[in-house]
Amino acid sequence: MTKKVFISYSHKDESHREDLEDHLSMLKRKDVISVWHDRKIKAGDDWKNKIDDNLEEADVIFFLVSPSFLASDYCFDIEVKRAMEKQAKGEAIIISILVRPCDWSDCEFSKFQAVPKDARPITKWEDKDSAWLDAVKKIKSVVTQFTPKDKILSLSDKDKNKFELSDYMSDWIEDTEIALSHRKVSKVKLSEVYVIPDVECEQENKTDILKIESAQKALISEGRFIISGEEQQGKTTLLKYYFIELLKLSRAVVYLDANSINKSNIQESVKKALNEQYVSMSYEEFINTPKKAILIDNIDEINLRNKYRNTFLESVNELFDYVVLTCHDSFSYVLGEIPPLDDFERFELLSLGNMKREEIIQKWISLGAVECIEDEELYRQCDDLKLRLNTVIKKNIVPAKPIYILMLLQMFEANTQLNLDLTSYGHCYQQLIYQSFENAKINKTDFDKYLNVLSELAWSIFEEKTELNEHQLDVFFEKYCKKYLEVDWEEVISKLTSHRILTKKGVKTGFKYPYIYYFFVGKKIAESYRNSEEVKGAIKEVIQDIHREDHANILVFITHHTKDPWILKEIRSVLSSLFEDQEVATLERQELSFMDDFVKNIPELVIEQREIQKERDQKNKRLDEIERQTEDETEPSLDILTNINKTYKGMEITGQIIRNRHASLTRDELYDLADSGVSVGLRFLKYFIQISDSAMNEIVKIIANHLNENPQLSDKEIEKYAEHAYLHLSYGVINSVIRKISASIGSKEALEIYNILETEKSTPSFSLIKQAIELQFNKSLKIENVSKTAKSLRDNPVSNRILKEMIIQHIYMFPVEYKEKQQLANLLKISLKGQRLMDMRKRGKG
Repeated sequence: MTKKVFISYSHKDESHREDLEDHLSMLKRKDVISVWHDRKIKAGDDWKNKIDDNLEEADVIFFLVSPSFLASDYCFDIEVKRAMEKQAKGEAIIISILVRPCDWSDCEFSKFQAVPKDARPITKWEDKDSAWLDAVKKIKSVVTQFTPKDKILSLSDKDKNKFELSDYMSDWIEDTEIALSHRKVSKVKLSEVYVIPDVECEQENKTDILKIESAQKALISEGRFIISGEEQQGKTTLLKYYFIELLKLSRAVVYLDANSINKSNIQESVKKALNEQYVSMSYEEFINTPKKAILIDNIDEINLRNKYRNTFLESVNELFDYVVLTCHDSFSYVLGEIPPLDDFERFELLSLGNMKREEIIQKWISLGAVECIEDEELYRQCDDLKLRLNTVIKKNIVPAKPIYILMLLQMFEANTQLNLDLTSYGHCYQQLIYQSFENAKINKTDFDKYLNVLSELAWSIFEEKTELNEHQLDVFFEKYCKKYLEVDWEEVISKLTSHRILTKKGVKTGFKYPYIYYFFVGKKIAESYRNSEEVKGAIKEVIQDIHREDHANILVFITHHTKDPWILKEIRSVLSSLFEDQEVATLERQELSFMDDFVKNIPELVIEQREIQKERDQKNKRLDEIERQTEDETEPSLDILTNINKTYKGMEITGQIIRNRHASLTRDELYDLADSGVSVGLRFLKYFIQISDSAMNEIVKIIANHLNENPQLSDKEIEKYAEHAYLHLSYGVINSVIRKISASIGSKEALEIYNILETEKSTPSFSLIKQAIELQFNKSLKIENVSKTAKSLRDNPVSNRILKEMIIQHIYMFPVEYKEKQQLANLLKISLKGQRLMDMRKRGKG
């Protein structure tokens, strides 16, 4: 479809308008765009009507921004005003082209996309053709991706009137259902931030391997589908997406909310929905359309008795070949008792994994800047936000549902605008709880009461080590009302359960989401530690079992609720007790000498041709596979395994505290925490290196015995392969422990602390950890820092190899200019084959 372009400009910028048209010539030849400006008005034409008509028909509007443009009353008061209205409605998109320097930052349209790069005016470029080329590349990108709202929501010109959506339906489809604000757009539309979720498909033969597909599958294949999920999982939003996509596939479609169905006669429900959803669509026209679809939301909430519900569903199956139903996941257990649903393919809607979270974050970052944000900046901001988001979500203690992810992104956005501390994640959890209170219509004057009830309830569940049954709940409130002022506990429980703060499972009452439970247990411990021996005993139990996920999270929340140093001392104490008989691993050459020959004989590293987004997707896919594995939290039987788990979890907690409270902890406290966290990791690494070296011969024999099963290998070959396999494993563990320490302890804000540690400790291990933290958290590859690290590791084959792998991984995940790659390749002695040709090809793409 050819997009209609309207150029708004001052006649003093005529030459710039002509240059622009020259550079748009290929887009015009390929019918991607048609261009109109006021020089196309013929003698005798009503010039004002011509301008108004063409502006009204425009899909894309260019502002040639200059002092003259800003001074033109007609441009500014007429054309800009109408263009802004069209942009707000999604009917057109504005692209500002800076042609001459001017003060335009206070203009309302300055929040929209601007070209060329960095909004640098055309006249300020040394080469104007390069400036126009940069501008047109970005213009091409946005023009090809943008579809005006009125053209999205109709089937074809022939059926335009027949299938035109009502304003109510158009607004509903774009409604995010929560108020979202963003500094670059006046209103966030659903289509701008929506990502297609994944679903777990029901399998006839149950296996341990989950069959995960994109929810797109229900659009690709014909049939009948039922999609289950928790509340707020995105079921309704998915149906909105299906609605639009089905229209694009030339299907007439109707949406029903089963909540509003109170009669088994489907005709009445469909008629009513058609009147609301289309401008002019009769039931007869709809039902006689060859390809028609029905989407029914919340089928578990239909207001019909079972007999009439089944009659209704039988009618649906008779009238429609394509049906999608949604229901709460608990309803999926009774689907087998509903005969009309026997032939439905069943999907379970999944939360957003790493890949989907990255996609939604990139969309959020790109709002209002999709065509001008550079890849390097996009990936840098994306990883920064993703780190913050994942820290809050952790291992699903906050559900990774779209609504929560968008709420958290908005919190980060608000903090950015107010210059607040983005890493005070405890405040994110607190804000989520307060929003739940507001949704439950709890009066703000009662917040303190509800907070206290929840703190005491969480503590009671913590002590009982299980959720409370009805008798235990009665006893809890009886004791509560003796200790504190009396509360109407039935009303309290009712409000909290109906708004997803508490939940009832059979006869037991507990917290709906883990983060709420951890938050309030942490609050109780932080507030009572000084005055309660009982609480002091509990904290020792928590720290003793620091490797348990629930205890680790409780510790993190305690540090949010109190700034008292006692908790930091307790954490450092348990860290110092782990592998206390070991020294800290230095990774000096002599320490790793048993691996020198192995490193020399493994293939040299090469910086290969890799597509950055593809690499990032593969990494996210691997992370999603790991997250979907069920984690066994039972205590390992061996003390050494327990200590390893404690080491890893202790490092994570230490890093979490550094990131959460870097602004309020003193330099000494930050230093002590970072030193404790890094040191415990390196003491474990020293333990591993020692047993690797001393047990090498025995373990090689074990591996060789396995290889003996291959009759094609000689004894010498078996011994060689076994030794190589063992050393490869040992190298992999050393490499991964260094990365684990860096990922756990690191923080962008506390980088100067790691610099001090590196300087004071002056060992290869601390140098590698500092370099890894800089790459992962600062997203920067500074040649001078890499050079310094490489120089210190020059005669250390193992540590030098680890450094090379770090740098190559960064290059694969972030855009790096060819010149910098060349410098790094020379510095680290890495081959750079094919890179220049690949980079040149990239730059040549439009």
